[in-house]
This record gives sequence, C-alpha cells and structure tokens, in this order.
Amino acid sequence: MTMLTFLKLIRWPNVLMTILTQLVIVYAILNPSGVDLALNWWQLTLLILSTALLTAGGNVINDIQDVEIDKVNKPEKVLVGKVISENNAFTIYGVLTIIAVIAGFVLSNSLDKPIMATVFVFVAFILYIYATTLKGMLLIGNLLISLLVGLVIMITGIFELYPVITPVNQGAQQVMLKILFDFATGAFLINLAREWVKDCEDINGDHSGGRNTLAIAIGRIRAARVVSIFLLGVIALFVWYIYNYLYQNQIALFYFVFIIIAPLMYVMLRLWSSEKTAQFTLLSMILKIVLFAGICSMAVISLTV
Repeated sequence: MTMLTFLKLIRWPNVLMTILTQLVIVYAILNPSGVDLALNWWQLTLLILSTALLTAGGNVINDIQDVEIDKVNKPEKVLVGKVISENNAFTIYGVLTIIAVIAGFVLSNSLDKPIMATVFVFVAFILYIYATTLKGMLLIGNLLISLLVGLVIMITGIFELYPVITPVNQGAQQVMLKILFDFATGAFLINLAREWVKDCEDINGDHSGGRNTLAIAIGRIRAARVVSIFLLGVIALFVWYIYNYLYQNQIALFYFVFIIIAPLMYVMLRLWSSEKTAQFTLLSMILKIVLFAGICSMAVISLTV
C-alpha cells in the first residue's frame, strides 16, 4: 500500500481540518485571550495526535462498512476490496484507534486527570458503533456524527482550561468555554445540514444498503426542502448572534455575512430546485467549505477584536 492510498483511506482533508481546528482554537483564541492554559507543547501534540488519529480511524471503519454502498454512490473512490484488502484496512483502523487511545491516556495522566482519558475511549466506541450500526438509523446517525464534529472544538477547550480552573480564574475560564460552545454549536448545525444533503446525494446506495435516511423516509425532494427550512433557522440564529456579539467588529461582520451566511443562503435556495445527484454533491461541498470557514472565523474574530 502506498502513502497516497493510506492518505485517501483516512480521508486526509478531514483529518487536516481537525488538526487545523484545534490549532486555531489554541493559537488564535485561547493564547491571545490571556486565560490560564494547562497544556505545554508536547501535551498539546498528544491531544492533536489523539484527535486526528481517532478521526482517521473513524474514516477507515466507515469505508470498510460502506463498501457495497460506495460501489453504487461513488464507485471510483472505493479503496477497500480493490486497492487494499478488508483485513488490512481493519488492521489500520485498529492501530490508529489504539495509538489514539494510548495518547489520550498518557495526556490525561500527565495532567493528573486520568478520568479524562475516558473521553477518548468513548469517542472511539461511538465512532465504531456509528459506522457499524447507528449510521443507518433515521436521524440518529446524522445527529451523532455532527455532535462529534462539535466535540472536536469542545475537547480542545476542556483539556486546555478545565485542569487549571481555580476559584480566582473560574469566571474567565467559563467565558472561554462558553465562546467555544457557541462555535461548537454552529459547527454542529452546519454539519447536520450537510449530513442531510449527503443523504440526498447518496440516496441510491443507501437504499440498496438498507439504510433509513431522511431522504429515503420522505423522499429526496421533500428532504431537500426540509433541509432548506432548517438552514433558514440556522441563518436566523447566526444573524442574531452577529447582531448581539459582532456588530461593532466590521471585519468579522463582513466575514460572517459574505463568507458564511451568503453561501448558506445560496444552498438554502438551491435546495428547492435540486433533484439530481450532482446538484446535491455541489451543495454538500459548499457546506463543507462553509464549515471550514466557520472554523477560520474564530481566528478572524480573535485577531480583529
């Protein structure tokens, strides 16, 4: 197996986005804020390594479980069974997950908070159950994977802030956690919309694989319109947030309006007329870019305050 095959198998853009998210949180939000932080450079490296490897492992087990469905939806992207055997792919999944959990245990013990290692075990367990069982259940799989996307943001704040909370700095630490929770909520909502759009995109393979997605339950066109209405609510929530917290920050205001809200409005409107797989593929990609732009917005806000 070549390095290129390995990178495709772990879906390296998703792993890279996870790494960048955590770096942005630490170096663009937490460090400039002046709050007390728990992690030194090697502990932060362990946190990022563990999160990245869990993400990679989750992608691998998804590919293993989705072989037959991907043969219908994206036959040109199927790796397991063609370029790499299922046994070798499962071995890679196991190695990635074990290293991730070990790194999490080392990190937690170095902070004298061994109980925090359960986070990594829990995430590894949920990723496996999601890929093997929950992914095919109506709404549950979409909600779960979107929660895990938001957790990438929260886990960074928890490990940086929680171990050094004292009665003196408690207020400042809680304010930072609240800010990160707001961004995690935004990431959850955007990813949830994208998951539903992907269900519209992958309806043929999901149907042949016996899955029960929103698109299958109510039909692709109806599902697309439900997602459009959902996005209208998300946009309204973002506008409210901008009005209450960012109105005086002109750079952040323009960034949110043109880089996040405008593309969301485009997707919302296009969902009413989208019927073909290629159309949903495009809208899914736009939502993925918006999700990344939302992550970058944390740095924009921090640097322009």
